[in-house]
Amino acid sequence: MNRYFTLEKAPIFIQFIITLGLFISVEDFSSIRSFSTLAVALLEFIIILELVRMLIEFLFGNENRLKLRLMIDSTIIFFIRDIMLIVNDKFDLIKIVSILGIIAILFVFRIVTMKYSPLYIEHEYKKSFDNN
Repeated sequence: MNRYFTLEKAPIFIQFIITLGLFISVEDFSSIRSFSTLAVALLEFIIILELVRMLIEFLFGNENRLKLRLMIDSTIIFFIRDIMLIVNDKFDLIKIVSILGIIAILFVFRIVTMKYSPLYIEHEYKKSFDNN
C-alpha cells in the first residue's frame, strides 16, 4: 500500500482532488436536460481538467514553466464550447465562422509550438551532434 502513496505520485493525487472538488462545486447535475447541455458541461469539465493539469505541471514540473501547448489546448476547447453555446442559443453563421477561423489559427500555433518546443529542438541538436 505504501507504493501507491509516494511523494512522486503526489501531483496526480492533488490533480484528482482539485479537479473533483471543482467539478462538484461548479456543476449542477439537475440542470442537464438535453444532450447539448450535457456536451457543454463535459467541455467545461475538460477545460477545468486542462487548467488543473497546467497548474500541476507548473508547480511540480522540473522547469517550473507553463507549457504553451496546454494553454492552446484549453483555449481551443473553450472556443468549441462557445460554438456549442451559440448553436444552442441562436444560430449565427458569422460568429461560428469567425470562431472556427480562430480555432484554425490556434491549431497552426499548436503545430508550431510542437515543432519548435525547447525539448524537441534540444533532442534534434543532440541527434545532429551525435552524428558528427
